[in-house]
Order: sequence, then C-alpha cells, then structure tokens
Amino acid sequence: RPPPPPQHLRRPPARGLPPGPRPAADAGMETSSTKRTASAEARRTPSAIVASPLTLSGAWRQIHTHSLSMTGHSQCGFLFDVSAKNADLAVHAVSFVPGAKDGDYDVYTVAESHERVHQNSKAWSLVAKGTHTGPRGCTLRVPLLKHVNIPRLSRHAFYISGHNVNAVSFSTDSNNTNSGENEDLTIHLGHFKAFPWEGVLSTGPFGHNGMQEFVGSLEYQVLQMHSVDHCLSTAAQLWSTRPFPDARVVANDGRVFEVHRSVLSVASPVLQAAWSQPLREREEGALRIDAGPQPVEALLRFMYTGQESEDTDPGEMLRLAHLFGLPALVRGSAMRLAGEVNAG
Repeated sequence: RPPPPPQHLRRPPARGLPPGPRPAADAGMETSSTKRTASAEARRTPSAIVASPLTLSGAWRQIHTHSLSMTGHSQCGFLFDVSAKNADLAVHAVSFVPGAKDGDYDVYTVAESHERVHQNSKAWSLVAKGTHTGPRGCTLRVPLLKHVNIPRLSRHAFYISGHNVNAVSFSTDSNNTNSGENEDLTIHLGHFKAFPWEGVLSTGPFGHNGMQEFVGSLEYQVLQMHSVDHCLSTAAQLWSTRPFPDARVVANDGRVFEVHRSVLSVASPVLQAAWSQPLREREEGALRIDAGPQPVEALLRFMYTGQESEDTDPGEMLRLAHLFGLPALVRGSAMRLAGEVNAG
C-alpha cells in the first residue's frame, strides 16, 4: 500500500472552493536563441546564476568567481583555465576588475592549459579588446569578437593582458581550490604576469600552492541538440497553456492553479504519494499548499519546466523544495540564499 499523504497537504472539499483565476500565461523557458542573464555590471553576486537541473538548457548563463570585487592585488595580466563538464560550452563575454583607473586590454585564448604555453605568444588567439575609463575597481565587461567553444571534458585557457602595470585584479584567498564552479564548468586557479609573455609564472608565497583566484565572471551558452530544444520548448508550452487539467492546487489565499497530476507526480515523490490515495466520492483532485500564490506558482513552474523564478524569496522556495522532495530546487534556492547573505 502507498504511504499516507503528508500532513501539510490537505484536500479541500469539492464544493465551496474559492473561484480563483487561472495564472497568467508564463513566458516559459528560453531557447538557445535567447539571453537569460544580466551583465556583470548589473549583477555581481553568485545568485545571478541559477543552475537548472536540465544542464543542456541552451540558455545564456553567467558564472561569478568566489571573489567579486577589488582585492588590493593586481598585475599587468592574469591567466586562468576553464574546463567544461558534461556539455559543450560557448563563452561569449568575460568580465574582470581592473586594478588601474583606466587602460586598454587584450583577451587571448588557447585550447590548452595556460601553464604549458604561457610564454608562447604564437599559440594564443586574440578574441577581444577592451578599454577601461574608470573608476578604479569598477567591473569591466568585454564581449568576445567570436565565441570560444569548449568541448565537454576539455580545457581552454584565457589570458587578460593589460597595457600598463596593475591592470588586472586577482585574489590571493587560499581557502578555495578553484576560482568558481557550477554544474556546467570550472574556472580554475591561475597565475598573474608582471610583463606580457614573460617566461615565468607567478609562484609567490600567497594564494593556493602559488596560484591565485581570478576575479570576475564569464557569460556562456550550453550547446545542445535540436531534440533537447524540442523537449524544453514542449515543457514550457505545457506549463503556459496547461490543456486538459485533471487536478487543482490551491494557495493559502485561495488562488487556484489547474494542473496535471501525471506531471507533478513525476516531478515530486511527495505529490505522487498524496495522489496515490483513493479519493472519496464526489471529491476532486485538489491539494492545498500553505504558501502564497507567487511561491506556489514558481514551485509549479519548476515542476513543469525545471526553471527557477529569481523574483521569489529564496528562503521560502528552499522550504517548499524540501517539503516536496525537489533536490535540484533545493540546490538552486540555497545558492540564491547564500548569494543574498554574501551581498548583504
């Protein structure tokens, strides 16, 4: 016999339910042609990136490093590696913190670890130029002239070279083994250079094993097949229209959301257990959730599409994620909550 439904789920009687409006049609999930991230100047907290449980989402994403502001350490240039995890990536912009009040910058890349070719200028490709006009310590975003494609399980190096001393800031925090990481990629620790293409790398006593953290962010896209685009588009359309619903979810203010039990049961083992119980005669498949309409709508949207809503309270979403057994939403909400704490 299936387990009894949890205490926090209560079926209201079929009669007397408040006639709440259907939720507004949601814009759905972005496809590979849309951009979902704000620029580094607008967002500088780790919560700017909300990782989706569907790694191959195709949407533009942004990853921030552990350190987000000027640290007091800077040199002429900085080199670091980026490795892709389970999917091909296309990096299209780099943001960093200049250590000087103004100056020009070149961004190079190579399909190799920077430690092997750091002194060989012919091995690197120039992919962007940028100009900083101040003030000192303000983030500079540099769009790449062409996307840098990083195949899955591969490693590429980036070299940000300034035209004057103290051009690029970096962090000497020794508590981390990388500069930043999410489910798509890892930004590895790097080395500063006092002069362009000099034959030695930084090996100072500070940092982690003589290496330092990059300070900035990357904007990138997870590449995918057309079949994945089709699945994600279908899920977004299913959430937006929700045709032929067979159940209702009621928020604590009485707002009713018409849903599909099959979709929510697959997404949440808690709801699957609740709806496995036989319904009493004349009782409809409705469940009441003790939360406001905005987090309830965000919760349901996540179950349908795998996409989080960044305009919701991360603490409330974390509570609901635990309540309904959604580990991916737990991780995303915890990351957003940590980002708000760090920013505060």
